[in-house]
Amino acid sequence: MAGKPRVVILGGGAGGSELASQLGSDGACDVTLVDRQAAHLWKPRLHEFAAGTIDSTLSELSYYMLGRMRGFRFEQGEVRRIDPAAKTVELDGPDAPDGFRPGPRRIAYDTLVVALGGVTPDFGTKGVAEHAVRLDERQDADRFRSRFVAAMIAAREKGRPTRIVIVGSGATGTELAAHLRQVEQAFFQPQNGGKKGLLKITLAEAAPQLMPGADETLRADVKARLHALDIETVTDAKISEITADSVKSADGTEYPADISVWAAGLVGNPCLKEIADFELDKKGRIVVDQHLRSSLDPNIFVFGDAASFTPEGEDMPLPPTAQCASQQADYLADALPKIIRGDEPEPFVYDDKGRLLSLARAGSVGMIGLGRKSDILVKGQFANAAYKSLQRRHQWTLLGPVRGGLAIFADMISPAKGAQLKLHG
Repeated sequence: MAGKPRVVILGGGAGGSELASQLGSDGACDVTLVDRQAAHLWKPRLHEFAAGTIDSTLSELSYYMLGRMRGFRFEQGEVRRIDPAAKTVELDGPDAPDGFRPGPRRIAYDTLVVALGGVTPDFGTKGVAEHAVRLDERQDADRFRSRFVAAMIAAREKGRPTRIVIVGSGATGTELAAHLRQVEQAFFQPQNGGKKGLLKITLAEAAPQLMPGADETLRADVKARLHALDIETVTDAKISEITADSVKSADGTEYPADISVWAAGLVGNPCLKEIADFELDKKGRIVVDQHLRSSLDPNIFVFGDAASFTPEGEDMPLPPTAQCASQQADYLADALPKIIRGDEPEPFVYDDKGRLLSLARAGSVGMIGLGRKSDILVKGQFANAAYKSLQRRHQWTLLGPVRGGLAIFADMISPAKGAQLKLHG
């Protein structure tokens, strides 16, 4: 691969992994993907890992294996610093269980792509770091699931329901609540008449309405479905503190909680302000131009949850979603080779295809965009198929037509289609 332009991609999330797979399989560039973790996880399903409703043959995929299949090199480690002048990235780690840690090392690049994602901020709220679970990565989901299983067993034995309070009514909060209700049935004891009432779920939102920013029709439908699942929803709940056994709001209301989940929004990864002198927006995301270039250096591109891109004529940056990251990955897969050759590609244009939610046994629901027509509310089998198609497309892009098609077929014929309580890592 000597002599090929060196493209280094920092972050193997939904967008970074797709870009590495597309550029690597093309073969025109020497591609290196960097990530702290050894395996890729489709993050939009993280709430399912947390709840235990896993149903996929592609739950996780080794970056090392994916790199061999798709023609890129994988480097596991944590990004410490970018040196634009020297065109190098300094990495450290990863840590081994016995304490061994590889020394710092540098990777050279000609073109750098930053896709280090985002995190859930605590907004300075007291007790979040100590007592709440945030679903930012696989370890968070595993931690939640372990606590949830222990709490549900205790609830069954003691006869008092497990109380879970989820702060934030975006996709993560609403979907997690619905999937937890589905998993509850795994703890019923048929010999005792299928005792129910083992789980009390409260969804707290600081805004005046659930799912702020969502279409009113979708919001009303989701609220009705949550009500049907006996999930309590509370609005105007500005949370001031999380304790070991409660969630407190600024007006003095206290919600008892055996487990608290903090799912209140998304900001840029805090490391973005440390690794280089990037221009950041108020949410800590790197500001990019119409070609997803950073203002720091024309050879550094940023996309996905790490990027702040405001389309022409708009007032707000694009939302941090997997849909947006995937479209930007497709754009860069086509644009970067052109830019490297000295050509000027067309600007990135976002095509909003709508918003979809999977609410477990309450069904899938969402708003689908129809070109220039108004969005329409979709439900039932169509919405469920559309929701699943997002990951199907991701599988296809990562694995290629043959392997991706086989993975999709295996998922479709899998006999495990209900709640699968996963009690191990």
